[in-house]
Amino acid sequence: MKHAPVVLTLPHMLGVAEEYTALIDGMDPDPERHQIFVDVEPYTGTPLNGGKRVQFNMFLRRIDAIKLTDRLQPTLFPVIWIDEGIALNEDMVKLIDDSLMKVLSLLDVVQWALIGVGLLLAVLMPTVYFVKRCRGDSSRSVSPAVTATTSAASLSTVAGVTGERNK
Repeated sequence: MKHAPVVLTLPHMLGVAEEYTALIDGMDPDPERHQIFVDVEPYTGTPLNGGKRVQFNMFLRRIDAIKLTDRLQPTLFPVIWIDEGIALNEDMVKLIDDSLMKVLSLLDVVQWALIGVGLLLAVLMPTVYFVKRCRGDSSRSVSPAVTATTSAASLSTVAGVTGERNK
C-alpha cells in the first residue's frame, strides 16, 4: 500500500491505522458524519437519502534529490475530500406516501380481515358438519324410487342384481 500513488479513505481517515494518522494534525474522524450511508424505505427499497464521502490521500516520502525532504517521515497526507449526497424532495416523498404507503396500510387491514374470515370458516364449517351429522339429518338421503316408467333392467341394476342366474 505504501507504493500506491493515491490512497482512498473515508474522510478524516476514519478507520485508518494510527501509524498513518499520527503525523497529521486536525484529523477528527466521526463515524456519524464521515461514513457512507443510505436511508432506504423498507417496503419498496427506494433510497430516500444517501451520502458518499471519500478522501483522496497521497504518501509523502523523503526524496533524496530534494534536500527539503531530508527529515520528512513517510506519512499519508490528505489531498481532497469529496462529499456527494442525495435526498428525495418533498414532492417525491409525498408521492411515495400517497401512492404506496396508504395502499400498503389498506392491504394490511384487508390481510388481517381475510385471515380472520379464514379462521372463522375453519372453525364454523366442521362445527356445522358435525352438528348436522349428530342430528341424523336424513332429509338429504337418497333412495331409489320405483315408478311406472322404471324398467325391470334398471331395477335390477339399482338393486345390485346382475341378471345372471346361479346354476
